[in-house]
Amino acid sequence: MRVLPKGVVAAVAAAMLLSGCADQGAEPDSPGTGTTASRNRPGAAVSLAEARADIRAGLAAGEFEGARFSETKDNRAFSACAVTAVVSTAAEPDPKGFERMADELKQRGWLRTKLWADEGIQMLSLRRTPWTLDFIGGTGALPEQAQDFTGLSVNAVDRDCANRVAASLSP
Repeated sequence: MRVLPKGVVAAVAAAMLLSGCADQGAEPDSPGTGTTASRNRPGAAVSLAEARADIRAGLAAGEFEGARFSETKDNRAFSACAVTAVVSTAAEPDPKGFERMADELKQRGWLRTKLWADEGIQMLSLRRTPWTLDFIGGTGALPEQAQDFTGLSVNAVDRDCANRVAASLSP
C-alpha cells in the first residue's frame, strides 16, 4: 500500500475540478438505456439532483457504500454547482469496483475520459453536459482530517453553473 504525502489527494482533486471547469469536450453519442431520469434524457443537460443520483448509482454499482456528501464550504455560491463526497473503505478501493462504476455511469450517459491506476492510487474521470466528475481512490490525507484516509474522494462540478457564479462574483 502506497501512502501519499499529506494534501496530495486534495491537491489532485482540486486541480481536476479547476481543469474540469474549462473542459468543453463532446458528449457521448449513445448514452445507453435504463429507467432513471438521467438515462431517459439523452443529450439533455444533467441537473444537480440527477448528477447526485448518478453518482450514488455509480458508487452502488462499484460496491462502494456509505458515501458522505458535503456542501461546498469555501463559497456557498458554488454549492449549486458542485457535488463532493467521500467514501471510507477498509482497504484501498478495488480496481474492479472502478470498472463497474464506469460501466454504470456510461449506461447513464456519462463519457469516460480517464481511468488510471498507479501504485495504489486510482482515478476515474467522466463528463456529461454540463458536468465533470472525478473519483480518486487510495490512501492519503484529506484536508479536514488529521490522519490518513483510505477510500474514495468524489468531486463533480457543473461547468456552466461555476462559470456563471464566477462571473457574478467578478468585480
